[in-house]
Amino acid sequence: MRAYTPGGRFDSDFESDSISDGVTADLSNPAGTYAQLWKFDAVNSVRDAIYDVEPIGTGRVWIGPKSLRVVRASLSQGSSPLNERGFYNTDKLHLTLNLDDFKAVAPESFYTNGILNSTDVTLTDKYRIVYKDEVWRPLTTQPAGLVAERYTLIVMQLVQIAPDELVNDAQFLAYAQS
Repeated sequence: MRAYTPGGRFDSDFESDSISDGVTADLSNPAGTYAQLWKFDAVNSVRDAIYDVEPIGTGRVWIGPKSLRVVRASLSQGSSPLNERGFYNTDKLHLTLNLDDFKAVAPESFYTNGILNSTDVTLTDKYRIVYKDEVWRPLTTQPAGLVAERYTLIVMQLVQIAPDELVNDAQFLAYAQS
């Protein structure tokens, strides 16, 4: 007679771990690329109370960079609609990341009030990603690739930060000049 819950090593956790290892080994390493992850340091950052900008000196502070494997990157050129500010063009970037690789460089993104929550990655909106010598700001970050109630991928939609916007971030001034 067969048991209701079959035993053995091929359970959903084993399969999810195998998928994660396979994504890193097969998709990230030979064909993928790397990005740099910078985390916002709210404790050491200084903001002007009136103008809500960074004063000369410390300003916003970022911790990093940490190297992050990218499974898939898709860059789309922004449009240049005429508006009251003139022409303003920023590109968009779509990144697919292995969840375990992302958790290794940003583990605090998976905790809500000290409790592990693998689906809440809202902290990433304050991060900065440097990809192909350009600085990007995440717009949305979502888990993807659900296998047996466990996510395997992170999908990020990012927008390029224009060089004139980087003047308040001393750590990224080198990217504004290039």
